[in-house]
Amino acid sequence: MSPMVLVWIVMVVVGSVAFMSVALRLGHVVAVWTGLQVARALFLPVSLILGMIGWLVVLIAASQLRRSYLRKVGTSTTAVVVESDLRYKNRPGRFGQWELRVKAQLAHPTSGADVHVVKRFLYHDFCKTRAQKLAERLSVGSASPVVVHKNSAQFEVSKRPVWIDAW
Repeated sequence: MSPMVLVWIVMVVVGSVAFMSVALRLGHVVAVWTGLQVARALFLPVSLILGMIGWLVVLIAASQLRRSYLRKVGTSTTAVVVESDLRYKNRPGRFGQWELRVKAQLAHPTSGADVHVVKRFLYHDFCKTRAQKLAERLSVGSASPVVVHKNSAQFEVSKRPVWIDAW
């Protein structure tokens, strides 16, 4: 796992706690402001649901901003997939996950050196067909568009499977 992925995960966890606390506080303020007994009784579940939906929107926006930034400043090139492995990860007590691990090789646009890009895509258990379609698209020997900027590269995948794949 790259250092930027760890930074992204920490930012998401800290951001989610801060975002949810603000959503709960805002819900409480609105409930008190209205003075309605029903609003006071329902502020907790309504604030939690709206906070979770809002946080997902923030994560999607951050992913889209990063993608558009990389497209703007990076160089688009093609990589050849040298390894592709789709596995099911059983997680006792929770939904399982499909993990697609892809390794691609490309010539760096500025230095010309051979570079390997490794990426893991995670899909929830109920998204098996989407995982299989991406695995077919990124099978060994296939060409895949990649955007490269300095020391980072990103596969051009239209929809990110889960929040961790934003980086």
